[in-house]
Amino acid sequence: MKLVFFGTPDFAVPTLDALHDSSHEILGVVTSPDKRSGRGLKVKPSAIKISAEKYGLPIYQPESTGSKQLNSILKQINPDIYVVVAYKILPESILNIPHRGAVNLHASLLPKYRGAAPVNHAILNGETETGLTTFMIQKKVDTGDLLLQQSLPIDNSVTTGEALSKLSFIGADLIIKTLDALAQNKIKPLKQDSAKATFAPKISVQDCKINWTNPALVIHNQIRAFSPKPGAFTFYNKKRVKLFGSKVLQNLQYTKLLPGEIEYTNSIFKIGTGSEPIQITNIQIEGKKKLSVDKFILGFPKITGGCFD
Repeated sequence: MKLVFFGTPDFAVPTLDALHDSSHEILGVVTSPDKRSGRGLKVKPSAIKISAEKYGLPIYQPESTGSKQLNSILKQINPDIYVVVAYKILPESILNIPHRGAVNLHASLLPKYRGAAPVNHAILNGETETGLTTFMIQKKVDTGDLLLQQSLPIDNSVTTGEALSKLSFIGADLIIKTLDALAQNKIKPLKQDSAKATFAPKISVQDCKINWTNPALVIHNQIRAFSPKPGAFTFYNKKRVKLFGSKVLQNLQYTKLLPGEIEYTNSIFKIGTGSEPIQITNIQIEGKKKLSVDKFILGFPKITGGCFD
């Protein structure tokens, strides 16, 4: 089928790669405008733009999906279908252009975890499984008819970054299978059971703030849910501190620590919680690079015996 691809982040790149190598034809790629980022505020293209340039594909970067210019371009291109992976919400005026509609790749087993941050919320809730769904886009977000699904087991050490990396490659394969089946009319869309829907809204700053009176497992899930970005955080001497690489310390002989209390012994960085202590392997203090705890402690030796807010 002839398609237009919509996507922006790293997560979408394996799908664009797979589409380029498939029997389907990419007529154009729509991605976000270049943005300034980093300390030097250098203008950086999206991961999808870099990939599309490598393949010599036509690239469109509208400021708004409601752009009349984009609408005109898409009508002129006249694709059979859209493939959408981690992109903005498309207005009906855009969605109505391709006669086969628009297929979206979503990182959850819909109808569970509808929304912008499905993997973050799945890990935050201690789920043992996540996955992917391809579905036909409708006006209401993540409610369209289901096409194909693929699950991915996750244990209690997996971070959001690790899960998304695996899912991005599984998703690329799932998109190709979906388009092949649609092209051959071998797939029947299935309506979602909205009664079983759960939601995964955009991550807020407050979601990432650690409450040390919570049980260790809750804090551990919070740290891995927001790793590597945006990072679960706490405060020390009024400075924000992000924590990574957590482990609940169970069935060990240890000194009882108060919630937030810090202890560093035998190269183990421990923090008290509302239950067992947790161990941290990497720390990033405000304005500094992320460091392993053994390097971090060299610059902040007095932190041991202190307490996170």
